[in-house]
Amino acid sequence: MMIISFISQKGGVGRSTLARAAAVESIRSGASTHLGDLDSKQQTSAKWAERRDNAGIFPVVETGVYRRHDVVMKAANSYECLIVDTRPYADASSLDIARQSSLVVIATGTSVDDLEPSLLLGYELMHKGIPHNRLLYVVGKAPSLAEGRAAIETINSWNFICINNFLTFKAGYSITLDAGHAITETPWKTLNRRARNIVHDILARARQSGN
Repeated sequence: MMIISFISQKGGVGRSTLARAAAVESIRSGASTHLGDLDSKQQTSAKWAERRDNAGIFPVVETGVYRRHDVVMKAANSYECLIVDTRPYADASSLDIARQSSLVVIATGTSVDDLEPSLLLGYELMHKGIPHNRLLYVVGKAPSLAEGRAAIETINSWNFICINNFLTFKAGYSITLDAGHAITETPWKTLNRRARNIVHDILARARQSGN
């Protein structure tokens, strides 16, 4: 059983985007997978899954909306992989989910306004007992290559683990998500390759943490 939680301290930094792609790629790898959407108000992942179902896109991503984190965690008993898309702004439920996760993915943007709360969140999780090696930062929606690289350097300087690739802001990703596809399923090979490199790295690290 593998649990990957996607957490952020702010909205709009790629948390749900990464969670959806991880669910798709986990299914493609052959693992029975469930995507739990804890943002019962926005329901970003759940609405995306509905668009996907309506369009007949394969593979089907089984998705549920949950108001309570303890309920979504029970779903882990029925699947090989549980992907949890948490609410924006980490709270007590995020901490409980993190404690039970094989890997905690912290999504962040590149600005100081995004990075500072994300890095402080990492310190808070460690202070609450989450092992350093189970925290993984991913930079999403970088406006430029230079800003993406600078954000990774900042995260590394705080001694956190960060994937050495990042997502740049591309309209192709947004168009793809709107159509019910994941960012690893765009019509553009280059965009797919960049996204898959990140998502496959997340899945590999989660498997390693779970062993």
